[in-house]
Amino acid sequence: MKEKPLTNLRLPDLWKEFNSNFNESFWEEFEQKMKLMKKKFIELALQEEITALTGAQKYERTPERVYRRNGYWKRYIILKDGKLQINMPRLRETGFQSKIIPRYIRRQSQIDEILKQIFIYGASTRLTAKALKPLIGEVSAQTISNIAKSLDEDVKKFHRREINEKYMYLFLDAIVLKIKTGIGSKSRAVLAAYGVTVQGIRQIIDFRVVDTESENKWTGFLQNLQTRGLTDDTLSLIVTDGSKALENAVDNVFPLVLRQRCWAHKMRNVANYLRKKDEKECLFEAKKIYSAENLKEAKRNFQLWESKWGRLYPKAAECIRKNWEQLTAFYKTPKALWKKLRTTNIIERAFREVRRRTRTISCFNNVESIERIVFAVISHLNEKWRNTPIYEFTQSY
Repeated sequence: MKEKPLTNLRLPDLWKEFNSNFNESFWEEFEQKMKLMKKKFIELALQEEITALTGAQKYERTPERVYRRNGYWKRYIILKDGKLQINMPRLRETGFQSKIIPRYIRRQSQIDEILKQIFIYGASTRLTAKALKPLIGEVSAQTISNIAKSLDEDVKKFHRREINEKYMYLFLDAIVLKIKTGIGSKSRAVLAAYGVTVQGIRQIIDFRVVDTESENKWTGFLQNLQTRGLTDDTLSLIVTDGSKALENAVDNVFPLVLRQRCWAHKMRNVANYLRKKDEKECLFEAKKIYSAENLKEAKRNFQLWESKWGRLYPKAAECIRKNWEQLTAFYKTPKALWKKLRTTNIIERAFREVRRRTRTISCFNNVESIERIVFAVISHLNEKWRNTPIYEFTQSY
């Protein structure tokens, strides 16, 4: 396979390493996003309520129509996470007394929990309507479904948007979550693409929920990104976990881009061939291969390691030897980036936040609920990173 030459871009040394308390800021900003989602839900519910009262959609003219809309007025309601401004609909011929807002104020903690189910856990429309009944009266499953669909539009827009950024480095990996089916829980893979731009800005470019992490699924995911604008014009390196399905998919879509296999995954593979008593020492010495000062030293360290351990564990040695070119591709990149580019750890840290947020959810109700929460976490991370380059990626020498 012919490799595309590395794009040598020298980035200005204008940025200092950014340090912040991620845990605190993450939850503060996530709560703000949840607050905005509550606002959207309440306003959509009010629209459904006024549509039922007037007998017509906005701007729709029907013989059965009794009242006409007359704009909005601002109203503040108090939630447990702060004050929220709501656009309250008005009617021309009569006053509009909403069933939702007064009861919402009195029982806001119960509504908060129901909203969380709708936004995050994906509660069924029937169960959600039943839960809302004592709070706001009769509400149809179709009404709840309409509201949920409108909330999911943001997710769809994210998946369809054009990709205009120019990326130098691309990390590909997947996380597995559980979903309920008619015959029990099943695993679903969330494929993800994490990119670092030529300015050193990191982004989770997109994700896709699939039934299996196959070559076809990965190929379809990458082709979609390519169609939307992810090109190899500036792409210098693609880092993968080493799965055969993913490797083949990258060959199909980006065959000319240099490839790096993750050393963390490779070391776990090597460990599978070792006896427990030798594992710690053998893996410790193997680290000298990828922590070498240059490729020549890495080859020498591998030969020394193989001469000691290869006779005892020939399959372990072969595990490294057969992928040598892709395991050492990072040596062709600027030295300041080696630690970042020799593993997929950079995307694993983003997955850690998804796992943290889903820890209490043993099983999702549907794919939409998975999409909703993954999108919420990713949107937060992308916004947080938007003006904060990774220091090492600004040190391209």
